[in-house]
Amino acid sequence: MARPTDLHLIHCSYHKCLTVYYGRIMRALFNRLLSWSAGYRHYNSHLEQFCDGFRDDRLSSVNNRALDLERLGRFRISRFIRDPRDLVVSGYFYHRRGAEPWVTRESPTADDWYFANGVVPEGMRASGVSFAHYLQSLPEEEGLMAELEFRRLHLESMARWPAGHPEVVTWRYEEIVGNETAVFRELFAFYELSAVERALGTWLAGRYSIGRRAGDPHIRNPASGQWREHFTPRLRRAFESAHPGLVKQLGYPSD
Repeated sequence: MARPTDLHLIHCSYHKCLTVYYGRIMRALFNRLLSWSAGYRHYNSHLEQFCDGFRDDRLSSVNNRALDLERLGRFRISRFIRDPRDLVVSGYFYHRRGAEPWVTRESPTADDWYFANGVVPEGMRASGVSFAHYLQSLPEEEGLMAELEFRRLHLESMARWPAGHPEVVTWRYEEIVGNETAVFRELFAFYELSAVERALGTWLAGRYSIGRRAGDPHIRNPASGQWREHFTPRLRRAFESAHPGLVKQLGYPSD
């Protein structure tokens, strides 16, 4: 079935939820192999830029945001989600080692982190240090508390997505890892891509799969349920106080 030109294909995910993996596939597919197409563009968390530009893209993606569906016209949205407690743990270890330049910037402001929709933790605002240095200076529990604060807007956005919308399909990180080719085959069918596009995209999903990316600096530990090892009773209380009912809303077990 041909895809109507006014149907917007959009992907929404979260930092440390396969965003690099998804982007590698889509840039290879639409910006290199199918370079004559309108192309793929990732907007990070720049919501205004996304709203201004997504209509000109073949496929767009935006992270850490809940979209106003009324503003999108005709759309199909794919979403990747992950247990939000694992997002906190994964983000903490990733940011602590200074894996990207923005986490090594000293004295960051809200504007500096707007691209990631991140909250500057209160404890580091007057310290003059970078996020990576701040996390390195703290015991693990305090560092995870700071990461939870950084993630506040991300997790709030997870709660604002409507349930059961026919043009929004959600895949869980826990279902994707180890099953990438099958999931992306479903994803491309949902997008109603051509047979050639689907075949190329599925091949790329296998080529870039996590199992074949040993040593990739973006991947620390893809296992699920890591929060059980790292969440102290205090951190569990803080998470539930800040985001009551989110775990249940997303369908994850409470323990």
